[in-house]
Amino acid sequence: MYNILFYILCVLVSTGCITYLVLCIRFVYGFKHYKPVFSFKKRTVSVVIAARNEAKNLQDLLLCLLNQDYPSELFEVILADDDSEDETAEVANKYIEAGLNLHYLKITGRENVLSPKKKALEDAVYTAQGEIILSTDADCIVPTTWISSMVSLFTDDVSMVAGYSRTLLPDWKKASLVQKYEHLDYALSYIALAGCYTIGKSWACVGQNLAYRRSAFYDVGGFSKIKHLLSGDDVNLLQLMRNKGYKIIFNFSPSSFVYTQPIQSWKQLINKRSRWTSNMKYQLKFNPEFYFILFSLACLYWGGLIMLFFNYKLALFILAYRIIIENIIFNFPRSRFGITKEIMKFYPVWLIIQSFFLVFTMILGQFNIFVWHGKRPNNKRNKNANRNL
Repeated sequence: MYNILFYILCVLVSTGCITYLVLCIRFVYGFKHYKPVFSFKKRTVSVVIAARNEAKNLQDLLLCLLNQDYPSELFEVILADDDSEDETAEVANKYIEAGLNLHYLKITGRENVLSPKKKALEDAVYTAQGEIILSTDADCIVPTTWISSMVSLFTDDVSMVAGYSRTLLPDWKKASLVQKYEHLDYALSYIALAGCYTIGKSWACVGQNLAYRRSAFYDVGGFSKIKHLLSGDDVNLLQLMRNKGYKIIFNFSPSSFVYTQPIQSWKQLINKRSRWTSNMKYQLKFNPEFYFILFSLACLYWGGLIMLFFNYKLALFILAYRIIIENIIFNFPRSRFGITKEIMKFYPVWLIIQSFFLVFTMILGQFNIFVWHGKRPNNKRNKNANRNL
């Protein structure tokens, strides 16, 4: 029995190793040969923001939007207030008076829906007049070139543009351990995702920096097919559009990069990543290829840890193999994503934590053990509705 388990483990880990190697070769080739195509056509834009009790952070975001270099007559901002209990409305009125073309929507009835954020975003999109929908979160900070940079990639055949988001750490040395881990993990994950885009694979994105055609949103039925899922207003929407044949690309320009606020505790990070990984199980129907990639990498990560109980020398070899592959993948494009040599010195610490952290949060995510804006997933509803995806 012992030998059978060992051989099964070797097969699974080998699958992950081969997948890693193939992705490494394809990503390096993709980054070297990727050439973006730009459009100089000015399009109307609707920036949509869903916010709940984000009055403090919202002021910074609205100030950034007020100072965009994009023609003010060509964009509007729609703030969907998810029944906030703070001064969100007052902040919105302040910037309306300052001249920002902002439309304030008060969203109610969050207790009657599983995913209040999806409802807020959907109401905002249905109110929007722009050809392009540009979304971000209320706690983000966008550059003054954000709108113009994202719009510039909408050639006539492009329907969605995914962007880069990173945590805001003014002083790396003063950041806490969990904030350093989150920052580097964000960056390295994005490098992998961006590598996918260079070879024509749109597998994931985040709503903190995402743009898409309003017509495409309507065509896929908005969030109607994924409203039973508490999270995934970004990655699952991307999969709906991808399955419809829409072209999706990535914006590699630093003029489009967005900052988001760092978390303050491991508990917050565990909850956040468990929510993210909860969408993994739905990729089997949305995108089998992406699911296979995730499964293969999970075999490599989990298998490497389990191998310690069978053959520690082989486990160390697997670890060394992973380190070599990751350094090839990450070091080539890291300068594009603002990852300095000082930040990369944290890689060994990240590797140790990530090996266990990813496994832990994946397990929590598959059982929907997380909370988002006071809501917990309805596992029974998710199971029944998933059959209709």
